[in-house]
Amino acid sequence: MKRRILFVAMTLTVLLFFFAMIGCMEKTETPKVATHEELSQMNKDFAQALNNKDAEAASLLYAEDASLLPPNEPICSGRENIKKYWQGAIDAGTTNVSVSTISTGSDGDLGYEIGRFELSYPGPDGNMIVEKGKYTELLKRTPEGKWISIYGIWNSDPAPTE
Repeated sequence: MKRRILFVAMTLTVLLFFFAMIGCMEKTETPKVATHEELSQMNKDFAQALNNKDAEAASLLYAEDASLLPPNEPICSGRENIKKYWQGAIDAGTTNVSVSTISTGSDGDLGYEIGRFELSYPGPDGNMIVEKGKYTELLKRTPEGKWISIYGIWNSDPAPTE
């Protein structure tokens, strides 16, 4: 009888220890895999914001501490500075902005988009210049599940030769 009580007590102790260990283990969720559409939405919304001449809407697609790395210009950091940057592009007459995604990928709450852009702006003679190029966005997922840019870099394709 004493053996049986000892066996039951040891079994209960082991089970309590086992359940305590399970309760202490950190529960990790498998991150939701981002779709191509989710990762490319930021730049679609960005192109629409510029076409609507809305620098505020464009800036809200960037993290508060994001940075732009524009060609032949200093780095532009912080959402307020990014808003001013895009307002300058709007004021300079940038229009007909379009983007197309080449590839996307993510790992957890970090992602990227690589794509092509096209936009127009008035040249010194007043004629519209069409600029084409490529870009890379590094993205992060917000707690609400939206993807926003943390770093954006782009450059133009060479001008066509005649």
